[in-house]
Amino acid sequence: MKAKICIIGPGVVGQATGKVFVKLGYKTVFLGGNPEKTKKLRKGGYTAYGRSELFNGSYDFDISMLTVPTPTIDGEINLSAIKSASIDLGKRLKLSKKDYHLVVVKSTVPPGTSKNIVAEMVEFYSGRKLGKGFGLCMNPEYLREKTAYEDGLNPRVILIGQHDKKSGDLLASVYKKFKCPIVRCSVQEAEFQKYIHNLFNAVKITFFNEMRQICQECKFDTKKIFDVTAQSAEGMWNSKYGIRNLGPFSGSCLPKDTKAFLHWVHKNGASAPLLKTVIKINETLTQANGQVKKEVVGADL
Repeated sequence: MKAKICIIGPGVVGQATGKVFVKLGYKTVFLGGNPEKTKKLRKGGYTAYGRSELFNGSYDFDISMLTVPTPTIDGEINLSAIKSASIDLGKRLKLSKKDYHLVVVKSTVPPGTSKNIVAEMVEFYSGRKLGKGFGLCMNPEYLREKTAYEDGLNPRVILIGQHDKKSGDLLASVYKKFKCPIVRCSVQEAEFQKYIHNLFNAVKITFFNEMRQICQECKFDTKKIFDVTAQSAEGMWNSKYGIRNLGPFSGSCLPKDTKAFLHWVHKNGASAPLLKTVIKINETLTQANGQVKKEVVGADL
């Protein structure tokens, strides 16, 4: 029998995720606190409930996926929504006739949140024990806002952070129709990986924004330079470049060229704070750890 799925938090991620499961033939419902979204989903032919519903023992789903917002307020993550959702879920599971239920966190949360907040709240309010009455997984989403549904239908990779094998097996079963790799790890590793995913994108955008400023000040053809860089730089076309444990960057090019370019930038009255930080971090790592191995890079002629 196919698992019954409840999407808790029908925002961009929740709606895209749930609609994909509906398309795949899973009985999927949406549950959220926004009446307008609930109404719109119902008009679209989907089953949707309000936050005050399903506390009467009728919560008969096999999997709950938490896709609630985790905004940053004053520089700190706000976990109030995921706490509330976990408390409500625990109360629903207390009256559920299902012997086992899988809780899946898809919201982006700091490492330790799924176990120390979500699981603990569910345990306390449901009276169930993690690993017996319910399982736990962290299943990061990699959806782009404008193409969330299409991305959900065609994932590049699926990561399952599992509390135990039973939890991971149940979640993997709902993804069996996808052709992409399914990777399993611990819950905290999955939480950490989602931040690495987002932070890398942020750093890459910032790097090219910094270079764009310098290019524009020099009146260079930024688009042409960046397009060629996308083809020439191994870090752009080799997905494994830079992620191996080879220590700080070294060799005949990278250390000298980063410093030389920063000097040229400063000499011409501009700044490159990200590049300056890159050099500082690499020097610190070199002093602390030494140069483990050289990354193969292009050599000067």
